[in-house]
Amino acid sequence: MTDLDLLLKAIADDLGDPSDGGAPVEFRDSLALCALNSAYSLRGSSAAATNMLARYRAFRPTADTDSGADLLQAMDGAGGPVDFAREVLRNESKLPGTSRVRPEGIYEGLSRLAALETPVSTTEHLRTAVAAGDTSVEAAWLSVKGFGALAWSYLIMNAGVGTETKPDMMVQRYLARVLGEGQKLTDARTRTLLQLAAAELNVEPRDLDRAIWLHESPSK
Repeated sequence: MTDLDLLLKAIADDLGDPSDGGAPVEFRDSLALCALNSAYSLRGSSAAATNMLARYRAFRPTADTDSGADLLQAMDGAGGPVDFAREVLRNESKLPGTSRVRPEGIYEGLSRLAALETPVSTTEHLRTAVAAGDTSVEAAWLSVKGFGALAWSYLIMNAGVGTETKPDMMVQRYLARVLGEGQKLTDARTRTLLQLAAAELNVEPRDLDRAIWLHESPSK
């Protein structure tokens, strides 16, 4: 059996219909929420990210339609990213591998997106850029210290790009186990296998992400 065959068998045995896992996490009209969730999901708990988003929504009644510019202005109004993390979000956790609070990276990333030749400040701008294959947008987001491939995956998946997948550690561990491999798969190979499996099953790759996460989560 090929690796794809093994994965498809495991999905059938373990996951059932991946599209039954519920709606994906999306903020289709708010680049602000996409950016916040992208940064706070990096090596962070889902509960902490949920609480952070609730605090932003309490602070900004327009949160569900806030653009990137709106979030930048909100941070400026709070005294800057550091004060915003402490006073508004009440979460001063650091970006992985850095000593910077997460809103510092968000501020930098959104500023770089806004400064592109074709500025990106809304989820519609982001989806359009991804569909057009504009790699400058991804490069701008990934240029932020502390952001990596998952930060980009989270950002565009939250914006409603259903073809994306996030090969995080839980997903990689599942694939390594079902394929009989003794070590973690690379991000690229995990992504390719998930996309091939999704195409075979006629579901979105992010549906497989969610189904695997739900299956592997210790809290299920």
